[in-house]
Amino acid sequence: MVAPPKKPAGMRSSRSSVRLIALGLVAAGSVLALEPPSASIRGLDPALLHLYSANSTHFHCLGDSHPIPLSAVNDDYCDCPDGSDEPGTSACEGRGDGATTFYCKNEGHVPGVVILGRVNDGLCDDECCDGSDEWATGACPDRCVEIGKAHRAHVAAEAQTRKTGAKIRGTYIKHAKTEQKRLEDDLAKKRDEVSEKEQEVERLRVILEGVEAKSHEELEKRKESSIFQTLLAQRTLLIRLRSDHKRIQKELDEMRNILDDLRKGYNPNYQDMAVKAAVVGYEELTGLSTSTASDTATDGDSEAGTEGAEGIEESEADKEAVQAEQKEEVERVSEWELDQAERKDLEGLLLEDMDTKSAVVDDEEGSTGLLYKIDEYIPDFLFESFDMARETLAEWLVKLGIFGKVAKLATGSGGSDAPHTAAARTKHTDALNDLNRVKREISSTQETLTKLQGVEYGREGEWKKLDGTCVEKISGDYTYELCFFGSATQKSNKDYSSNHLGGYSQWNLAAEAGSYDYYSEMSYRNGAKCWNGPNRSVDVIFSCGTKNELLSVSEPEKCEYRFKVTSPAMCWPAEAGAGAGEEGPGAMILAQKGKEEL
Repeated sequence: MVAPPKKPAGMRSSRSSVRLIALGLVAAGSVLALEPPSASIRGLDPALLHLYSANSTHFHCLGDSHPIPLSAVNDDYCDCPDGSDEPGTSACEGRGDGATTFYCKNEGHVPGVVILGRVNDGLCDDECCDGSDEWATGACPDRCVEIGKAHRAHVAAEAQTRKTGAKIRGTYIKHAKTEQKRLEDDLAKKRDEVSEKEQEVERLRVILEGVEAKSHEELEKRKESSIFQTLLAQRTLLIRLRSDHKRIQKELDEMRNILDDLRKGYNPNYQDMAVKAAVVGYEELTGLSTSTASDTATDGDSEAGTEGAEGIEESEADKEAVQAEQKEEVERVSEWELDQAERKDLEGLLLEDMDTKSAVVDDEEGSTGLLYKIDEYIPDFLFESFDMARETLAEWLVKLGIFGKVAKLATGSGGSDAPHTAAARTKHTDALNDLNRVKREISSTQETLTKLQGVEYGREGEWKKLDGTCVEKISGDYTYELCFFGSATQKSNKDYSSNHLGGYSQWNLAAEAGSYDYYSEMSYRNGAKCWNGPNRSVDVIFSCGTKNELLSVSEPEKCEYRFKVTSPAMCWPAEAGAGAGEEGPGAMILAQKGKEEL
């Protein structure tokens, strides 16, 4: 027998004093007369009365059948090792496996019990509203009529709530049955659809392989033509010329740097006419300002001066010729044009020329061919931009309906498909994607059906209706949101920031799966980590209500939240669990409410 909890020291001393007074009264012979065996024994549960009623003059202890005089029952002295001889006193408190509680009839209300240590302690216990546990002290009046009336009113209100909620729950169940039938029909239809789509994918795969083989064979044949080989040779030559051009340009740049340094460091006073001529020629070539020659030449240098003047006159003539030449328009080849010529997809040119009227192409007549010749429809001023974004532009033209659907535009990257091959590949890819989509839908539908047919959505599927439904509650500076089978969130009402409190994890694993108590709690786990604490989590406690509502939010431990929620899905009929050997959930809830009121 487990010993009752210890009472506070103040209460213990107060009750001890009252008990001494009671024992004095017992000694004076004012009470303790044993009632006849045929009548109820004080503090004894009526269900155990047959164990105490005997035709003999002795009572046999329940634990070991040890006989004691019948007069020793409830004499405030513990005779039996299991304490079963004192159901109405506290003499056997904390002893044995016999009676450990005092039974209160509470006429006008519901019966209750208190632990033996609280019998005749001078304090009124709510569990015994009739005061029968204070039979020796007489300290507590009978309040059961008043409490019973309030309790019955509360029970009636609870019953009405349950009745209304049960009707709503019935609509949830009806929805679940309708949804299950719809999903089963949809699943059967999709399975038939998968079989058809698999056959179509296989048919298009065979066609694609045939088209690819034929296209490859024809392409290889065309590559052997003299025109294609000539184009390949020209491309090779172009690549070599560009390489030489880059090398020469590099050397020219280095030479210009040398002459530029010479021009900047040249001193005309040295009268080195060769250097001066080189500098002047470089300045004319580059268009830089001509250096000013020195006017202080000696008479002895008159001949050199004359030669220098002749050189200057020749330079002026050359300069005029260069300027006249620059006035002429010269068409130069840009790097972009060279890049385009070098990257030109020669195989793509062959593919464009191949037959585009294959039987596998069922687009609008000529649409594919037009897209491959779309260059002809682009204005000159847009050609450069178009050529750099050919594939993207073509896709938009298709979306806008300007051209029919095409599989792929040939680009300069090489490895392009011929129009009929690209169309066959697109058809096969689209069919395969469509098949995979249906398979994913089947998987999702099957998962939902498994939950409906199992225990995840309730005993009768009543929780399916609420999947994804959310409820909110403002508490302090936060708004708390709970989405059934989804996630729980804490939102700040000040800065609109939010914290993830966790995602749906499981029902109440402490109860048997599928039992009514199993659906009384729901866990949300793996929320955002608290600063210097655990990951946030939520335990949801459900009760019956006429609407889905988040009643209260508490935080018993740091970042561990407790939500109290009402839902019609919890409004089972009061007798719901009795047939299965369980206490009906209605009875459990009402009993709990009555106990709280006491």
